[in-house]
Amino acid sequence: MAEKKSAYLLKVGEEFEPLEFIVTPELNQQYLYAEEDFHPRYIETTRNGPGFVHPGILFNMSNNTRSPSFFLPPGWGEIHAGEETEFLNPARVGKKIRVTWEVIDTYEKKGRPWHVLDILIVDEDGIQIMRRKMTNTFASLSLRNQGE
Repeated sequence: MAEKKSAYLLKVGEEFEPLEFIVTPELNQQYLYAEEDFHPRYIETTRNGPGFVHPGILFNMSNNTRSPSFFLPPGWGEIHAGEETEFLNPARVGKKIRVTWEVIDTYEKKGRPWHVLDILIVDEDGIQIMRRKMTNTFASLSLRNQGE
């Protein structure tokens, strides 16, 4: 088995392994209860199809830490530093969702590696659901202990 590459070492053009999942009615409902958001658009089936997936699920499931290939060595952490999000279409309960992550920029600032990720969420029919541009930095505990 190949060793996983540390997330902070990925270069421009490299990708995390995609994640596929299905938002079942039960998962969507559990999330709705947690958020106390019971709007009918998330629950009711209409002539257009099943209810919508709550956008919070899409945010949670599209963080790069959800990728099966995400890895940081012990003593390292990732810090979410910025975000732009574009909602393109609603996701529907019961559809398979696929999330992809591509590193589109890397740089160093204040002695830390930084990444900008292009995150795309599509459903099983190829319909684009959401696009995120996420900026993250990484910190090592050993750096923090040196006064940073």
